[in-house]
Amino acid sequence: MTVDPTIPTPEKDWRVRFLDALAETANVTASAAIAGIHRDTAYDHRNRDEEFRAAWESALDQAVDALEAEARRRALDGTRKPVFYRGKRAGFVREYSDTLMIFLLKAHRPNKFRERVSTEHSGEVKVVVEYADGDPPHAAEAAPGPD
Repeated sequence: MTVDPTIPTPEKDWRVRFLDALAETANVTASAAIAGIHRDTAYDHRNRDEEFRAAWESALDQAVDALEAEARRRALDGTRKPVFYRGKRAGFVREYSDTLMIFLLKAHRPNKFRERVSTEHSGEVKVVVEYADGDPPHAAEAAPGPD
């Protein structure tokens, strides 16, 4: 079997290793370290290569999807936290995350769950500027001189 030399493999191309790591970590610095490059190299390639930029965005989307799934699991299924009595583990309690639930609701139903702030003003706004010495800057220059 022959291998097509134009197809990048993880052994041949740092970009594949970087994008795989980015899809797992959502962290550019950690992904660059895994790929064996400096993070600036990744950013330089992203700025110059449309195809790499699109793959970068796709990898980040994949990582964020995984984070969202974990947030949902913690909000709905909770996590087991140990309970101790007299220094020994006596059992577990299941804790749920109301905060994660709120963030998920705001993300998926922003029209219903977003923060609503409204400021209204009617009438006139008057701004008064007072100067420490009583004169605005450059007042002497602007004042008409004797003719």
